[in-house]
Amino acid sequence: MRLIIGKRISAVIAKEGKAPAWQLYLVFDDDTYYEVYGSGDLQSAGGVDPGGLNAARRYCHESHKIVFEAAFDDPELDGADVH
Repeated sequence: MRLIIGKRISAVIAKEGKAPAWQLYLVFDDDTYYEVYGSGDLQSAGGVDPGGLNAARRYCHESHKIVFEAAFDDPELDGADVH
């Protein structure tokens, strides 16, 4: 998790499918992403992967379907205090 401290999240993708039962991708504005997954217990990927949003969409696409996706590219939110 230390690898993602200080990175800015630009999108989030949630997937469901075969083992693992769910995957959550945090996509960063430097064109990388980080995966958290599980079938009960929370697991995290070994590191930050290159490729950004499109790579995260493609990863495990044969066994998992996207059930939620949100991109935070609204320029009006830049610098906003969003909770």
